[in-house]
Amino acid sequence: MKKNVIIISLLILVNSCKVAVEKTSISENIRVNQVGYYPNGTKQFVVTDIRASSFKVVDENNKVAFKGELENKGIWEASGEQVYFGDFSMLKSPGVYSIIVNDTLQSYSFKIKENLYKDALYAAVKSYYFQRSSFAIENKFGSIYSREAGHMDTAAVFHPSSGHSKGTLNSTGGWYDAGDYGKYIVNGAISVGQMLQLVEQYPMAISDNSLNIPESGNGVSDLLDELKYELDWILTMQDVDGGVYHKLTSKTFCGFVMPKDDTDERMIIGKGTAATLNFAAVLAQASRIFQKVDANWSVKALEASEKAWNWAVKNNNVPFNNPADVSTGPYDDTVFSDDFYWAATELLITTKKEAYSTYLTENEEPFIHELTNSWKFFVRNIAFQSLVENKEVLDESTATLMVSNQLKLADEILLKISNNPYAIALDRFEWGSNSDLLNQAMVLCVAHRLSNDEKYVVGAEQITDYIFGKNATGYCFLTGFGTKKVQFPHHRPSGADIVVEPIPGFVVGGPNKDKQDANEVSYASIYPAKSYQDVESSYASNEVCLNWNAPAVYVLGYLEQVRK
Repeated sequence: MKKNVIIISLLILVNSCKVAVEKTSISENIRVNQVGYYPNGTKQFVVTDIRASSFKVVDENNKVAFKGELENKGIWEASGEQVYFGDFSMLKSPGVYSIIVNDTLQSYSFKIKENLYKDALYAAVKSYYFQRSSFAIENKFGSIYSREAGHMDTAAVFHPSSGHSKGTLNSTGGWYDAGDYGKYIVNGAISVGQMLQLVEQYPMAISDNSLNIPESGNGVSDLLDELKYELDWILTMQDVDGGVYHKLTSKTFCGFVMPKDDTDERMIIGKGTAATLNFAAVLAQASRIFQKVDANWSVKALEASEKAWNWAVKNNNVPFNNPADVSTGPYDDTVFSDDFYWAATELLITTKKEAYSTYLTENEEPFIHELTNSWKFFVRNIAFQSLVENKEVLDESTATLMVSNQLKLADEILLKISNNPYAIALDRFEWGSNSDLLNQAMVLCVAHRLSNDEKYVVGAEQITDYIFGKNATGYCFLTGFGTKKVQFPHHRPSGADIVVEPIPGFVVGGPNKDKQDANEVSYASIYPAKSYQDVESSYASNEVCLNWNAPAVYVLGYLEQVRK
């Protein structure tokens, strides 16, 4: 009789759990970090347009692990949503969980785990391998994303804008810039520069044999190996007089074809001050980091860097604009003071020469983070971050001021986070808005490294929450990750291959109020924070780009070092 009672009781318990599960349904109005949260990290989410006052966190067995209250944050003008905010940072036990609101609405599941971002970090770095030009992606390294080589670029024709009227240049290698097949010095340099800062701070953040790339097993960090593939191409773009060509592209963008099927003529286009200074900066930076890895290459890089600097000093106002017959990405700039500042910074740190110190003293830059077009505006921040990492090249008062300014800039970002219903610091959504956010997170990580103040790493976590799903679209903006995945990025290899899923590890641009592709794309929302469409044709909101992934690599790498 007792045995029968126990069996009946167990059946009632099992059935009651089943009923509880059946009563809930997934709600996209509950926005969580779909990758998850660190055990000792901040854990936050938002609920939109649902009247609610409390929530609970349940594990895989539907057992309540945490209960909490929701905070009403009001209407967020950028998304038009009524936002409620929840925090369950006190829950630290590893596991798989979800949020339940009003007993019936359930979020996507997420994990609490150590080494939370390891896979995302590795994928973000390996995305650069998949962007290699002049290189076949073999099955043993690329699996289902293997492809033939394209764009060998052994004889790229000089466009008249390069300063040469005839001849060709062997400029093989390097990375495709974005969703297209162009190669650009300006954007390649800043992207490498941001990731070199991670290597300088944590040389083994990405160890050898981490990424399964052809160079794995050579005793060198796989990240450094991948960066060198781009750096070797960058070196090919220097003219004999020290100036640097702007880009290697065709005259127009090709269609959505695989690299081997693009037959458009490839050309060396433009030559100017911005490309030359960014070349000088990143090669000086790389020279010191590669000194113990490849001493001969390090010397070569520094010689090329100083040659470029000397050309730029003599040619300090040579802007690039697309020639009339060229319509590929311009990366145009007319203000070069910040480019000079970055180049002088890296050359000072590497060479310790007084001339570069004097330049910095006489040509201060405003200590700000200017949003949008990070390839243009974030170069000064890379310089600031290199200087506070290498304070020994500064006098004591200047070093103290630099650190103070970095913390002040980070505090301004934190203030904006505290006033935003989604706990982010962005109040304008333009081209590449996700990179603006990730660059803000990078500023916060550097501030944390300088001060060891927990508030800065918390701010960086809040921003990564946004990237991984706690945003007004509900998408996880890193391809291959999350539950609500980006499926159709503006990326030619992902669009032209026969694989259903896009190549993983790419950060897409994100919401863009300007919708430059509105003639080709039907946007579902008029709100800036929702101006995103997961369609292949949306280059304004769904393209991939080197400089959007670079801060993601830094931030995810930093969090993996300090959060574990």
